[in-house]
Amino acid sequence: MMWKRRSVDGIQQLPEERKALAERYTIDAEEAQRREAGEQARRDAEKELERKAAEAEARRAAEAEERARRAAEAERERRAAEEQARRAAEEEARRAAQAEEEARRAAEAEEAARLAAEAEEARRAAEAEVARRAAEEARLTAEEQARRAAEAEVEARLAAEAEEARCLAEEQARRAAEEEARRAADAEEARLAAEAEEARRAAEEQARRAAEAEQARLLAVAEEQARNALNAELAREAAAEQASSAAQAGLNQASAEPTEPVATLDPEPEPALVSEPAGNPELPIYRWFDSG
Repeated sequence: MMWKRRSVDGIQQLPEERKALAERYTIDAEEAQRREAGEQARRDAEKELERKAAEAEARRAAEAEERARRAAEAERERRAAEEQARRAAEEEARRAAQAEEEARRAAEAEEAARLAAEAEEARRAAEAEVARRAAEEARLTAEEQARRAAEAEVEARLAAEAEEARCLAEEQARRAAEEEARRAADAEEARLAAEAEEARRAAEEQARRAAEAEQARLLAVAEEQARNALNAELAREAAAEQASSAAQAGLNQASAEPTEPVATLDPEPEPALVSEPAGNPELPIYRWFDSG
């Protein structure tokens, strides 16, 4: 830095120069305060924007959660409708099977009645034949009649035994058919119970999985909200730290402004050496003379 000699006239005007410097420093301080106020207003606006963004994000998350809840309710209603339709179909199939079983039993009963009618007709035909033969044998001799009567008695006994055996076979066939029908009904009931149990377990498994998925989704939403809140807090702390650093830098800059050097006089009074700050070349205190 180059130093110049100041004129004697400049020494006399020193208080006015100090006043000008004081006014200049005051203007610079006011400008710094205005800038700091503008910077604070900008930071406040940024914080407000961040707050509004966080509120918008929370609102969007709530809307997404509501849509997910409505979708889950619709899915549950659809599954309930499907379950109801399936049960209706199973009931219809059971009724059809029951009707088929009743038709089969009716056919078996009809067949048994037909066989009984045929047996009754055969018995009557046999009785008619026996009566015819008895009438014919009435014209024969007593011995022949006795022989034929014995033969007829044997035939009648055999016919009775045959009828008894036929009735016994019909009873056994009826009991076997009833037992087979009972076993079929028990098997059908066991199958329907097993299907109902399997459907109940499947519904419980689906409900459990849906509950686990909903819990995982809510946990992810909570973690996302916590992460957004943490980021907002970090951003706020960083902004506060930047503001503090800027304020400290302003204070350091203000304290580092150059001060006016103290004038010294020689035994033969000589002008003191001062440095000229840039900015006011018209003032006498800042007039410089080239020493070369």
